[in-house]
Amino acid sequence: MDSREGQAAALEAPASILTAIKRPSAKEAVVQQIRKAIIQGELKPGQRLTEPRLAGALGVGQATVREALIELEHMGFIQRRKPRKTFVTKLTVEEVEQIYAVRVPLELAALDMLVADPHRSLAQCEESYRAMREAACQGNMSDYAARDLDFHRGLWAATGNPYLADVLEGLVTRLFAFVFVVTHQSHCTVAELMEGTEQHEKILESIRAGDAQTAKQFMTASMDRGWLRDLNA
Repeated sequence: MDSREGQAAALEAPASILTAIKRPSAKEAVVQQIRKAIIQGELKPGQRLTEPRLAGALGVGQATVREALIELEHMGFIQRRKPRKTFVTKLTVEEVEQIYAVRVPLELAALDMLVADPHRSLAQCEESYRAMREAACQGNMSDYAARDLDFHRGLWAATGNPYLADVLEGLVTRLFAFVFVVTHQSHCTVAELMEGTEQHEKILESIRAGDAQTAKQFMTASMDRGWLRDLNA
C-alpha cells in the first residue's frame, strides 16, 4: 500500500463509527410538549383537550395530535370519555381511594408470589432501582417517577402472572401520572426522593431474604397517600 492509499484508508476509517443522528418525530415532539404543559400546570387536571385546538397551537396535523394523545393515554396523562372526549387525567380523592383499595392487596399478593418462587428474576426491578437512585440523587423527579413505575412493573412481571400485571397496569399507570403531576407542583426534595428509593431497596432485600412480612411493610410505606393533602389543598 503506497502513502496515498494509506491516507485514503485513514480518512475513510472514522466513517464506520458514525451513526445517523436521531431526530424526534412530530408525534414524539407533540407528546413531550403536551406532557410538559400538563406537568407545569398550563393544562389543568380535568381540562378538556381537542385535536383541532392542539393541532393549531402546535402547528401540526390533527392525525399527529391523535397519535400523540393515544400515547399520552397509555402513559396515564390523559383519559378518554365517551363520546370522543379527551381530558387531562383528574382523579378525585374517592377515586384514588378506590384504586388503592384494589392496588394494595394485589401488590402485596405479588410479594407473596415472589417470596414463594425460588426461580423468580428481579433483574428488571434491580435495574429500575439503580435508575431511581440516580434520579433521586439528581433531584430529577420526572425520571424518578418513571423508574418507580418501571420498578413495580418489574415486580408484576416477575410473578409470572399476566392477569395480575394487566390489572395493575390499568390501575397504576394512570395513578402514577396523576400523582406525579400533583406532587410535582409541591417540589419534592432530594431527601424525600431518597427516602422512597430506600424503601424500594428494602423491598428487594426482603424478597431475596424470603421475608414477605417485611417486604409488605416497606411496600405499604412506599404507597403512602400523604400526597392527597395536596389534592385537597
